[in-house]
Amino acid sequence: MDPNDDVRFLGRSVTSLQTMLRVIALQDKSCPTVIPDGIYGPQTARAVTVQQKRAGLPQTGVTDFATWQAVCAAYQAAAVEVEPAAPLDIVMNPNQAILAGSDNLHVLLVQAMLQTLHQVYANVEGCSLSGACDEQTVRAIRSLQHCCGVPESGILDKRLWQLLAGLYHQAVGDGDRKTHCFRDQAIVE
Repeated sequence: MDPNDDVRFLGRSVTSLQTMLRVIALQDKSCPTVIPDGIYGPQTARAVTVQQKRAGLPQTGVTDFATWQAVCAAYQAAAVEVEPAAPLDIVMNPNQAILAGSDNLHVLLVQAMLQTLHQVYANVEGCSLSGACDEQTVRAIRSLQHCCGVPESGILDKRLWQLLAGLYHQAVGDGDRKTHCFRDQAIVE
């Protein structure tokens, strides 16, 4: 993510700088922590000086263009580690539906999520990871639809994807089995 193109940073240069410095400090504990309050005080100047030293720039505590660019580069590197992973948005055309027997690469993702939900929720059927929209997959989709109280069409469409993605996120969180997977749970019917 380029902070120069991020709408969150437009028109708020001091707060933007402080936000980037805070993310850098979250990733690198040796950097001073800055509270993004929009005031360029001693805390901000100290954090800027640290970044200037790391970038081989004059250590003035003042943010010039070279310092801004150095902070942006350090922020981009730190953001990969600190910020949440990018979400996966699949592309489905308006009114697109994946039916039994359809050949579509999204099916493998759906099967993996259904299989994971089967491990978490006792009343959701699982399916094999074949990549084919076979009868077992259609049954698992119907099972999920039944558990969620929506029409049991067995069809993968945008509505089912939204339901599946939301439930998957809620059920597995960060994916740590020790804190998220409880096989005896059931989706309320």
